[in-house]
Order: sequence, then structure tokens, then C-alpha cells
Amino acid sequence: MYLPKQDIFNSLKNINNNYFVSQYQPPIFNTTPAIIFRLSDNAINTDLDNTIVSQEIEIIIDIYAIDSVTASNVLYEVENTLRGLEYRMIYCSDVPNTGNLHHINARFYIIT
Repeated sequence: MYLPKQDIFNSLKNINNNYFVSQYQPPIFNTTPAIIFRLSDNAINTDLDNTIVSQEIEIIIDIYAIDSVTASNVLYEVENTLRGLEYRMIYCSDVPNTGNLHHINARFYIIT
């Protein structure tokens, strides 16, 4: 079974060393843009011998930035990076502001 968290973190961190990248959202953002990711699905598919034949992985990405244009530019970089890893974006949405940060939520999917 493939565990993708470290590869995802390293790929997202390599986009720009000034971006905050984490699996956990901090209570207060001290650095933006911020990319928060988590696995929402990591299911395996087996054959009749109970051998793993494929895996379905879905990643949820939340992007926080001080303005909408910056958040969108970070999304572009994230999508380009994850597409290079064979993930495809299956969902993307602006999230209404509740404070002074702009928030975009996206989901990426791959079958390995």
C-alpha cells in the first residue's frame, strides 16, 4: 500500500519555500499564502487473492491568501504540480470569507 503524505508534502513545499505547507490548519496564520492538505480517501482495491491491484487517493487542499488573486495563483501552481504527479483536480471552489483571508478549496484524485 502506497502512503502518499510525504510525497504530497514535499511536492507542495517545492512549489515555493515561502508558502506555509501543513497537514494541519494553525489557529492563526502567521504566514500566507498557506496550503493545508489532507487525505480524504486512500482506498485499496484487491483481486481474488487479496492482493492490492490499485489504490484510489483523494487529497483535499485548502489555500489561504491575503487576496483572491494570490489564492488563485497558488491554486494554479498546486494544480500544475499535482497534475505532474498524475493527480487530476476534480473540484474547486471559492469559500466565502469569514475574516481577512481568501480561501479556496480543491480536491485532487488519482488511481494508482
